[in-house]
Amino acid sequence: MSKSVEQTLEGEDNNNSRGSESNPNQSQEWETMARLWLSAFPGVKAVSGTEVESWIDSNYSSLPSDLQSMPRSDLVNRLLSIQNYMRLPDHSQQVPETNQVDVPHARFQRTDQWLPVYSWLESLDKDEVVKSKDISDWLAENPGIREQLFSRHSRYHLMHYIKKCHVKILKRRERKKGVQPTDNPGSPKVQKNVEVKELTPVPMFNPLNNIPKDSELYVAKRNEALQKYEILLELEKKLSPHFSKREAVNH
Repeated sequence: MSKSVEQTLEGEDNNNSRGSESNPNQSQEWETMARLWLSAFPGVKAVSGTEVESWIDSNYSSLPSDLQSMPRSDLVNRLLSIQNYMRLPDHSQQVPETNQVDVPHARFQRTDQWLPVYSWLESLDKDEVVKSKDISDWLAENPGIREQLFSRHSRYHLMHYIKKCHVKILKRRERKKGVQPTDNPGSPKVQKNVEVKELTPVPMFNPLNNIPKDSELYVAKRNEALQKYEILLELEKKLSPHFSKREAVNH
């Protein structure tokens, strides 16, 4: 191989390398989206590899090109490693002590550009989650902060994350006070909960109770029930992305 050809190939390799690293914002946007999904699980529970692969399939078109070319097993492991990091018990202690804002435990943004957002959320004297209009008005009053945040995040993810932070702030206040933030005696939500608690639960009838457990009929009925349950789970996974898109449109 001639020297000129080697130089040409070397130049192409360098260009490809730079191309895969030329858009760090896109990779961070993907990680932000992944962390939002992982933090949505109650108590940041461990997700299975199947759930991770289902999420990757639903969001594959949004992944940066370098992640799309990554082997599926490596991509799954990367998501699982992010989730393992989020579940560390000392995760909230990694925030510098110079930050005087009481930051929510599961936050994943630690740059200085987010500190004004946390300060503003802490200053809100309300017991309900901040609305999209209030967030938009505050960002309009702080154009410098708005430009920094919009340069790294989409409007949907930005709104979703700020609301999620406010939810955690309200829950923290709730724990300090020992009461629910929205539990006003006259609120419709509380009245509805009281009515539900007063209802007498109706005993569920299980047809398998009258069938001997060692019979073939019992095994067949049980397998049929398990198959129906698995079908419902699969249907839920397929419909979840559509409901997420509808919520994004409503916001």
